[in-house]
Amino acid sequence: MNADAMIESYIRGERNFTHIDLSREDIIQVNLTEIDLGRSNLDWSNLSGTDLSGANLSHADLSHCRLISAKLIGANLANADLNNADLSWANLSEAVLIRVDLSYANLGKSFLANANFIGANLREANLTGANLTGVNFSRADLTGANLSGANLIGADFSRVDLSNADLSGSDLSEANLDHADLSGSKLSNADLSEAILQGANLRKANLRGANLSGAILRAMNISRVTLSTLQPKKDEKRQINFNCANLNQVNLRGANLKNANLKYAQLHNSNMLELDLNRATMIDVCLRDVDLRNANLRNSSLQGIDLTETTMPDGSIHP
Repeated sequence: MNADAMIESYIRGERNFTHIDLSREDIIQVNLTEIDLGRSNLDWSNLSGTDLSGANLSHADLSHCRLISAKLIGANLANADLNNADLSWANLSEAVLIRVDLSYANLGKSFLANANFIGANLREANLTGANLTGVNFSRADLTGANLSGANLIGADFSRVDLSNADLSGSDLSEANLDHADLSGSKLSNADLSEAILQGANLRKANLRGANLSGAILRAMNISRVTLSTLQPKKDEKRQINFNCANLNQVNLRGANLKNANLKYAQLHNSNMLELDLNRATMIDVCLRDVDLRNANLRNSSLQGIDLTETTMPDGSIHP
């Protein structure tokens, strides 16, 4: 059965087209809502502009498929193969994408709100400018993915591999990054306010200019990089280690950094308003032009600190 015959059968009321072979067919701007294409072969086909809302595409082969501006609202794509597919500007809100293969796929500017990507493969995928609010990426592989400028408010990235991913300028406010691997990732100018980063790995991550106000940062180790490793010491399980970290221009307003190790850290022009640094260790730290108003420095170890033009907790300006 070719594409034209399938469309005619669909118009007559048929919905079950499982195991159909439509490889390299053009099915453009057609209404195929609620169609069952489970385990079908659609590799290299063109489905751009087609409405597949509520469709079953589980276990389908959609590799190298073109789905530009397609509607896949609430569609079931579990275990489907979409490697190298083009889904730019597509609407996949509330779609089921469990264990889907989207490696090297183009999802730029797509709408993916509340989609389920549990265990999905998104290695090297392009998600620039995508709307990913409330998405569940739990245990997904996003190694090297490009999520720059993406809307990731409240997204679940728990135990996700985001190593070497580009998240620069993305909105990760209130996102769950519990035990996520962010090693080598780009997070410059990202919004991580109120995000959960417990147990996350940020080895060699770049957070220059990021907003971490109100973020939950307990039990992390960030050493020797722009924001590095996140592992607690055996004898100090709750210590945050920013040893030699570059946190210039980072917004840490309201963060909890109790017992933190900030030896040799760079915090030039950072926002440390209302920061809790109780019992923190700050030796040879650069705090030039930092705002420390209402910060808690009680019982902190302060040695060799550069406080030039720093606003102190009481509001006074250090000379």
